[in-house]
Amino acid sequence: MAAPTHNKGSQTVLHVITDLNTGGAETMLAEMVLSQLCEGNSPIIVSLIDGGSQFERLKKAGCQVIGLGMRRGRPSLIALFRLAKFIREYKPKFIQSWMYHADLASLISLYLSGRRRFTKLIWGIRCSDMDPSRYGLLFRVVLRLCALLSPFPDGIVANSYAGLDQHRSIGYRPRNFAVVHNGFDTDHYKFDANARDRIRQSLKIADDAFVVGVVARVDPMKDYPTLLTAISTMRGISTLAIGKGTEGLSSAPGLMRLGERSDVADMLSAIDVLVVPSAFGEGLSNVIGEAMATERPIVATDVGDAAHLVGEAGIIVPPKDPVKLAAALEEVKGAAELRIKMGGIARDRIMREFQLTHTITKFSNFYSGLR
Repeated sequence: MAAPTHNKGSQTVLHVITDLNTGGAETMLAEMVLSQLCEGNSPIIVSLIDGGSQFERLKKAGCQVIGLGMRRGRPSLIALFRLAKFIREYKPKFIQSWMYHADLASLISLYLSGRRRFTKLIWGIRCSDMDPSRYGLLFRVVLRLCALLSPFPDGIVANSYAGLDQHRSIGYRPRNFAVVHNGFDTDHYKFDANARDRIRQSLKIADDAFVVGVVARVDPMKDYPTLLTAISTMRGISTLAIGKGTEGLSSAPGLMRLGERSDVADMLSAIDVLVVPSAFGEGLSNVIGEAMATERPIVATDVGDAAHLVGEAGIIVPPKDPVKLAAALEEVKGAAELRIKMGGIARDRIMREFQLTHTITKFSNFYSGLR
């Protein structure tokens, strides 16, 4: 394990996350750390599982990224002792963990390190009404343990009000609880006409075609079946499905199954509306904010804090309702002026309330307020 390099800033923060694949929490952590790196800070990231797209991205940018060698679905005492050793050596003022497995591992390792009196631990909640029955026994056990042990960290940060309320309802009793919404890099996510033309040409999509975009891995919470049912009733549209596992989706008219891509910012410029059909579990969806920053209108299900984020920049429909989802898409499809209006509202809302710098400041303020 590489020796840690200490941060010159006033807050030495060690981030611990389950993995660094492409996902909402992973991407948000990466965006925050890369922004802080540009300002001369050097937070350290520890991933329980080695590798992943964000792992490589952060290392390439010069961030200190440590993998503990844990294997997915297989808890490891060795990894916990490695993390404890690292905490002893690095002596962080704060540990910020991201997602359930990292929350639990950070708590155990902090006590093993002998530095519990000196280091503040903040857990991170990135989801809302998860359906544990859709996932394995280990997930259910970890979630239950986190609820039971929730008074032990110094604070918990959720990325949505829905997440805060849901976790309180399942037994979370934290000392300090705050909501810090995701923030977005509006220099990176902005409409680019050249990218729109380039992407459409590469996919052989006409300039005047109506294009729906969905950016999500294939997972029960993302509810691709409802989306596929909805678009199967529509005519004259193309749908770009972007995300891990989308290559294996069932075929549907106009559906392009593109898999995981690294050019999501450009892809968002190429679509006319973003659809988020999630059935449950979302906290505050990254891709909604990214699309809004790119001046794209949104059609999303009423899951997590989607309605709060979208405001008047789109249409919110009930989850698991393909009829209403299709109707909302048809409404946006048939009104070019409405799309332009919603797109303008969307970017303005992100610029005013959901900038990445705002999120970083709110995390820092929460840390400073802990006693």
